[in-house]
Amino acid sequence: MNIITSKANQEVREALQNKGMKQWELADMLGISEFTLTRWLRKELTEDKKELLLKAINEA
Repeated sequence: MNIITSKANQEVREALQNKGMKQWELADMLGISEFTLTRWLRKELTEDKKELLLKAINEA
């Protein structure tokens, strides 16, 4: 059985980890629920959304 270890939106996940931020903190900054952010991260984001999230992380 193959185990897939890659996750969608790895760049965003790594940026969060490098900044020491939690997903709920990012969601709070963006004015969305943690659940919404979690759903967004399940599938690869559009470039616009990815840029929005990375900008928010960098500005934190």
